[in-house]
Amino acid sequence: MLSAEMNERLTRVGPGTPAGNLLRRYWQPVCTAVELTQEKPTKAIKVMDEELVIYREKSGVYGCLEERCAHRGCSLAYGFIEEDGLRCPYHGWKYASDGKCLEQPFEGKNSHYKDKVRQKSYPVERLGGLLFIYMGPDPAPLLPRWDVLVREDGRHELAVHPVLNCNWFQAQENSVDTVHTQYLHGHMLRYKGLTGGEYYLRPIESYGFERNEWGIVKWREFGGDRPEREKGHPAVFPNMLRQPSGPGHAFHWRVPIDDTHTQIFWAGFLPKKPIEDTLENPPVEF
Repeated sequence: MLSAEMNERLTRVGPGTPAGNLLRRYWQPVCTAVELTQEKPTKAIKVMDEELVIYREKSGVYGCLEERCAHRGCSLAYGFIEEDGLRCPYHGWKYASDGKCLEQPFEGKNSHYKDKVRQKSYPVERLGGLLFIYMGPDPAPLLPRWDVLVREDGRHELAVHPVLNCNWFQAQENSVDTVHTQYLHGHMLRYKGLTGGEYYLRPIESYGFERNEWGIVKWREFGGDRPEREKGHPAVFPNMLRQPSGPGHAFHWRVPIDDTHTQIFWAGFLPKKPIEDTLENPPVEF
């Protein structure tokens, strides 16, 4: 059982908090690339208690800035996209993706005040249809090329789950809860009359966890008529879960919106080889 003090340390994610500082050192997905369209090239987002705007310039470059303009606090989510920047709709201040202020209309042609202004910015990278930002100290690490995002021998799927009204650590802790998988999911599948319910409801004789270089992985030993040891669902430090699904795999990211809300991004990959050729029973869909 966590102490109240430790719970606070793990669940507070704003700037300067222990957990917030840790999570900022990892690239985090914040939206899908298809959400930024020609008709709507900007999107207001909230990540770890910071209000931001992510956008795509006409040149194709992605940027992520503090949402409120450094001038008068207008939302840049309503800004004008240009070839090489984002322009505030209120007074026309223009920003580059690195936060530099490029133009300040009406300040005078000899004014150098724009050189003193810097909008908070974060680097953006696109991978596998997701847009990732890095909010930690320089230099930014390389964005890991997870196989579910870069493999070319199958089908990719993305999903953004509805916002969870809980902190990120609750969602991540649930990932390594071995027993609820058997009881909750097993009864749900059986209740709906779907295949797989009885598989999940097999008796568990023992379970535990193993550490590896990425995080931890849970294991279960089943008893009854079909005894076996199953290992799966690695929890990848600090806020990811790798989930096997038939012949394919999926990744979950539990990204904190703030201290009490979490956004889950899901990326799945299925090899081209037909499922029926690789499994005795097709995977359960629910």
